[in-house]
Amino acid sequence: MHYGRSLLTLLAFATATTSCRLLRPMPDTSSEDTARAVTPTESAASVARRTGPMADPNIAAMVLALNNTDISYARLVPSRAQRDDVRRFAERMLTDHAGLNSLMTALLEKMDIAAEDNIASLDMRDESATKRDIMRELSGFAFDSAYVTNEVSYHQKFLASLDNEMLPAVKHADLRSLLTTMRPAVAAHLAHAEQLWADVMAKR
Repeated sequence: MHYGRSLLTLLAFATATTSCRLLRPMPDTSSEDTARAVTPTESAASVARRTGPMADPNIAAMVLALNNTDISYARLVPSRAQRDDVRRFAERMLTDHAGLNSLMTALLEKMDIAAEDNIASLDMRDESATKRDIMRELSGFAFDSAYVTNEVSYHQKFLASLDNEMLPAVKHADLRSLLTTMRPAVAAHLAHAEQLWADVMAKR
């Protein structure tokens, strides 16, 4: 699968595609190397029940936490990955999630509000720290398979959070517009991660 579209192209295309639902099931991760790097996470719906509806500053904090999480995963790749396509994917994640953070930061300045952490965004940071600790101990195929498996899980969670927590709760029109146009980019990341997972696991 070719992944030639830039983040800006995906965001420009988003207004025509925001009604689609591209959330896919998690691939089977029965191998020991992949399964031990990705553990079941609390669903977006259960987080919402536990934390209550998000206010706009909480939504902004969650977006920033999600983007920073994937940036932190991608930074592990250059010194540990075996495959060039895994390295290229990580470079794309660094670029795109940093771009999404820039868009969110600019919007917060325009709205004159500050991001405010809640349980969901703090839990995301804790979860990502745990997964990074696991992946730091891996290299070669073990790292590649663990990383791409985690990328599928992460992007599924990002989409679920957008659909089940953030979009239903957002109040400010500009923030809603950003979340709506962000969704197809995250969905494209998921599709790319799924294809990469299939390629990696086919050559183990």
